[in-house]
Order: sequence, then C-alpha cells, then structure tokens
Amino acid sequence: MPPAWQPTRWTREQLEERRLFTEPYLRARALSSTQIAELCGVSSSAVRRWRQHLRTQGSLEATIAPGRTPRLTDAQVAQIMTSLSAGPGPAHAPNARWTCPKVRELIGLTYDVWYDVDHLSRLSRQWGFTSQKPMGRARAQDQEALVTWVETTVPELKKKVETGATLVFIDEVGFSLKPTVTRTWAPCGRTPVLVSKHCWDRVSTIGAIATTGQFLHHTHPASIKGAHVLAFLNHLLRHVPGSMTVLLDNARIHKTKALSAFVADEPRLAVVYFPPYSPELNPIESVWAYVKQHVLANFCPSDIQMLKARLSVAWRKVRTAELPRRLLHRSAS
Repeated sequence: MPPAWQPTRWTREQLEERRLFTEPYLRARALSSTQIAELCGVSSSAVRRWRQHLRTQGSLEATIAPGRTPRLTDAQVAQIMTSLSAGPGPAHAPNARWTCPKVRELIGLTYDVWYDVDHLSRLSRQWGFTSQKPMGRARAQDQEALVTWVETTVPELKKKVETGATLVFIDEVGFSLKPTVTRTWAPCGRTPVLVSKHCWDRVSTIGAIATTGQFLHHTHPASIKGAHVLAFLNHLLRHVPGSMTVLLDNARIHKTKALSAFVADEPRLAVVYFPPYSPELNPIESVWAYVKQHVLANFCPSDIQMLKARLSVAWRKVRTAELPRRLLHRSAS
C-alpha cells in the first residue's frame, strides 16, 4: 500500500496540531513511542522529545519566545513619545518637521542608542505615529472665538435645518494654468516630467454646497468681486427653495454695503459668518481639495479654455459622487 499523502511543506499551525494530537496518547501511556511515531508520520526520537517536554512543561502547546531585550525601557519610550507629540525643538528640527534621521539623532544623543533609520520607521509605527502632512492654521485665528461659535452658533443652525431651512456654504477658489503636482506611479529612475505654461493666467470660481445636496457655482475670468457675490446669491435664490441661511467667511467681498442691503430686502435670505481665519469649518473647502487633488492632479492645460473644459468635468464628478451630501453628513456626525 502506498504511503499516505502528506504536504511537502507544513505550516506552523499544522505542526502544532500534529504535536497536540499526540498529547492524549502520551498521557495515557498506552502506546509506545514507535507506535505513536507511525501514527503521526514522525520519527521515534521526535515523539521521545515530546514526551520529555510534556513531562517537564506539562503541555505540548507552543510557547512564544521572549525575543531580544528591548534597547529602550518603557519609561524611555514614553519620554520619546512625549517629545515627538510636543513637536520638534530648535535644537533638532527648527523647521518643525520630524524625520526618521532626526528622531534617530534625538534618541542617540539622549540615550546613546542608535537605531537603523528603516528600523526606526517601523518602531515609530509601533509607538502609534504615522507620517502626516500638518494642517495649517493662521496665527490670527482666535481659538476661543472658534470654540464659542461651534458651541453656540452650530446648535442654532441645526435648529434651522430641523424647521425646514436650507444651509448654504459659500466660498471662492482660484484655478491657474500651473498644474497641481501630485505623486504618480512611474518606472524606477524615470521621474515623470509635467510640461506646463508657467504663467498666472487663471479663473476664479464662487461655489456653494447646500444641505439639500445641491452644488452650484459661477466661474469668472478674473478675481471674484462684490458684484459677483450678489449675482451668485440671486442664482441661489432661484435654485434653492424656501428660506436659506448662507454661511460665509469674513472676506471684504462678503461684507459690502450692497450685500447687507440685499440681505435686508430679501426675507428668504439670512447670512451667518464663520469665525475669522477658520476655513476648516467650511465643508466646501473639501470640494476644492477634491477637484485639485483628484480631477486636476498633474493636469497641464495649454490655455484657459482647456482649463474651463476640465473644470466642467470636475463639476460633473462632484455632483455624480454626491460629494456635497456626503460632506455635510460627515460634518453633522
């Protein structure tokens, strides 16, 4: 009779399962080592080693090797994590940027422990750190005013939505012929080259997303002026039904006398201003980021008409992906 089939390569789990299979027979002492070896397809010496291990350790379950003693104590790791969380100081990184070589230098100079840079990258992830792009914040931003606005104004806005009003978030953005350069896959050693017109020809867009899920926009060949804002508000009144609360930043074009008079004469319209220098509160900023990073990424238009055509594609993508509704749902949650 031919021998029974066995895998050519045993996994660690299979080896342990086979070893544990012999434990009841070894405890019962009913079979000899040779008989157990034939039953499991191993050598008699292996069974004798298992018998000895069972006698001394009390079990055949695999144990985890303790491994090498860490070069840093828990207290030292905690101190390093505190330093990284606080941000780099002038002595190590005056440009406010932690890199693996700089972290290596900090650990080496502090504790005389010098890690390989690649290993330090793995250690940093084990400590709960990841490589991130910092979020910018204006020095003029009033944190206290921002917190007060969130705690007082946001609940009022939610009540307006519950009573049937529509919130409309408005902002302006510029697009130029210079490409938004982002990473892409390319053959090793052959860096892609973007051939573009290095000029400042641009268009400006004023756009809005509403709690109804709508996305509306006007694009102009020059910078957005106060008159453009008024025209866009009229556009919103034609396309957004019912009462409407518009949220704006504190740009001068949003605080003209003409705009104040327009709002005073329009019973359907109310205006609420974000705290100064707080773009992170306006969800439409994510729409502009999506367009620049996903639709215009590495796009090199030869003229303004080509740029406008690509923007038309971008606006369709924003609507098709239901980006306004998703962004506002995320903000509400």
